[in-house]
Amino acid sequence: MSLIRFWAFHGRQSGVYIIITGSAYLPVVQMMFSRFVALLMIFLCFTPVPVLAKEQEGRPKIGLVLSGGGARGGAHVGVLKALEEMNVPIDFVAGTSMGAIIGGLYASGYSADEIEKLLIETDWKKALTDKPARRDRTMRKKDLERQFLIPYRIGFNKGSLQLPLGVIEGQHLDQVFHQMLLPVVGINDFDDLPLPFRAIATDLVTGEAVVLSSGSLANSLRASMSVPGVFAPVKIDGRLLVDGGMANNLPVNIVREMGADIVIAVDISTPLLTEEQLTSILSVTEQLTSFLTRRATEAQIALLGDQDILLVPDLGGFSSTNFEGADQIIPIGYEAAKAARTQLSGLSHSLESPAVPSQRMNQSDFIVQYIEIDNGSVLNDELIRSRLDVELGDPIDLDALDESVDRIYSLDVFESVTYDLAVNEKGERGVVVHAIPRSWGPNYLQFGLELSSDFSEFSDFKLGAAYTRNALNSLGGELRVIGSLGRQDQVSFDFYQPIDLKAKWFVEPRVYWRRQNFNLWLEDTNIAELQLAGWGAGFGIGRNLTTTDRLSLNYEFARGEAKVVTGDPGFPLDDRLRIGEIDLEYLHDGLDNLWFPTSGSLHRLVYRYASDELGAPFDYQQAAANGNLAFSLEKNTIIFSYALGYSFDDKAPFERWYRLGGLGRLSGLAPDQLSGRHLGLANVVYRRRINSLDLLPAYAGASLEAGNVWNFRDDIALDDLRYSASIYIGADTPVGPVYFAVGHSDSGDNAVYFYVGDPFNAHSFD
Repeated sequence: MSLIRFWAFHGRQSGVYIIITGSAYLPVVQMMFSRFVALLMIFLCFTPVPVLAKEQEGRPKIGLVLSGGGARGGAHVGVLKALEEMNVPIDFVAGTSMGAIIGGLYASGYSADEIEKLLIETDWKKALTDKPARRDRTMRKKDLERQFLIPYRIGFNKGSLQLPLGVIEGQHLDQVFHQMLLPVVGINDFDDLPLPFRAIATDLVTGEAVVLSSGSLANSLRASMSVPGVFAPVKIDGRLLVDGGMANNLPVNIVREMGADIVIAVDISTPLLTEEQLTSILSVTEQLTSFLTRRATEAQIALLGDQDILLVPDLGGFSSTNFEGADQIIPIGYEAAKAARTQLSGLSHSLESPAVPSQRMNQSDFIVQYIEIDNGSVLNDELIRSRLDVELGDPIDLDALDESVDRIYSLDVFESVTYDLAVNEKGERGVVVHAIPRSWGPNYLQFGLELSSDFSEFSDFKLGAAYTRNALNSLGGELRVIGSLGRQDQVSFDFYQPIDLKAKWFVEPRVYWRRQNFNLWLEDTNIAELQLAGWGAGFGIGRNLTTTDRLSLNYEFARGEAKVVTGDPGFPLDDRLRIGEIDLEYLHDGLDNLWFPTSGSLHRLVYRYASDELGAPFDYQQAAANGNLAFSLEKNTIIFSYALGYSFDDKAPFERWYRLGGLGRLSGLAPDQLSGRHLGLANVVYRRRINSLDLLPAYAGASLEAGNVWNFRDDIALDDLRYSASIYIGADTPVGPVYFAVGHSDSGDNAVYFYVGDPFNAHSFD
């Protein structure tokens, strides 16, 4: 018996194969085979077969190399647009840093126009920060933010000080990449992308170039562009990886190894500075850094042959950090490619088109079938899972997932919280959350500074330090110790302990010792200085309703003494300080920024009940409310603020009186110049952003204020209000808010203020 087997293969091994087995009818088969081959040859000669034609033509394989250069990488998009117009096919892509990002997107199937849209529409300002939106931070972290401490912390572990490995951990950048790379989710081998791709990184330990060809494409892109000191290293396969520009900024050799016959290399790296440009220590440092990148780039350029094409767009003074200028940089790359039209047109191939997947996955196609928590901390996995707005069986919502990741990150335990959209061995699609604890935690030191002066009679200062130990247990307990000297001498111990797996309910015991001085005024004359000092303890229980709302019940017990330092207060002062009270508090904090808000609101409502049975000198009750509401239009912001305080039956000891005076609290008066058992204040502030420097935003503003304090409720009257106004400039600095202001009151009083810290909070013994 004889068999004739016929196979036709297409692809890298295109061709026709015929195998004959058996021998019984061999003469007949040979005659049939001869006629078949003759007919087949005629058929092949007159029938167009694209795959065979491609092999017969022997088109050379073309590799595209894209260098690093930060925001200057917009020029790569312009080059891609020109290559598409000229029908230049690309077979392999390799890139470094920003070149890896653009190249990775192109290899994933995005067209040049689509990449241009992504580049321009992406919120790079948010992508290059780690902090979640303030609304998404925990109420606990918002409480700590209101303290005077400088926001930056130092790790203090095993007796040594530690700092983070980068200013930016890449928290939001990782989210941006996952949004962009959804079309190729589940592809782990970069050879399986629509175009084979390689990203270049540098091993931070050895300095060697690392070629990334598999794994998470998002992580590979982030590693390739992690500039040392600016971005934290990315750990992949046990290696700490940073920006590839130091080792191989223009990876010509890599596309050669991938199989490229002809290389198109695009160099957008920043040129070395001239002698005239070396004018400061910053420019010298920049030059030293550029030496490493430039030498590696020149070595790769030397590998280019006569048939290869090098494009160097004339980017002039465009900065590598100006991502908002991408729309101006893209045309420069386009023109650079068009200028090389003669060389590039020889590579044109009309039978080919850019590698764009025929079907692109979107969010509705990705149904979540499993959720996995990769948690390296002591926190309970359920605590992390409770903040994840992802449900099994639902389509993935990347915006909601990003917000969920921010809520997990705001627990303040993790160095980074990232996720992978993965496909497991069963073919199920799911979300894998990676929560990596801080390498420089969980013990932290933090320092504080407050200064104020009216440039005449009064000035204050406050220096402080805090020790924080978080992640004490699986529910996220936190111990905080604070000490301060100056306007307020203080030592306090505070323990915050969530008591359920969702960290909704919490308890908060605390103990403290505190000493503080107050000036007492009669009209516009400072008649006495009083000092209150003592120790106290408290216990609170509460529930976090949302990330912006909390309800709590607090008991406080304190003992101390009050004494007259100078002058005569004009009333009998009980020298025994006794506090015993319960506070019921509701707090809503939805401001986008505590010191210089542009949107949102803050409202605090407190009911206080004190009695001798609880430890107070006598029974009294108080109710207080304060808050503000911010609205903005472009650079202009309007803020409405209020403060109300009421003592039932006109009863409250001196340490619980309300105080007014100072910037924003009847400007023109000295800080805390007015004091009494009842308070009313309303003000409106206009503020305008006066610079565009994100690292040091500055503002100019003005306020109008009306308010007063009263000792007896029968005295409360609108016709008794006092009025003030102020103008100020302020800045949100690394040490906190800074203000310089001039205030004027209706009584003709004027004051000049300088503040480092928050001038708007009343200085009271609580």
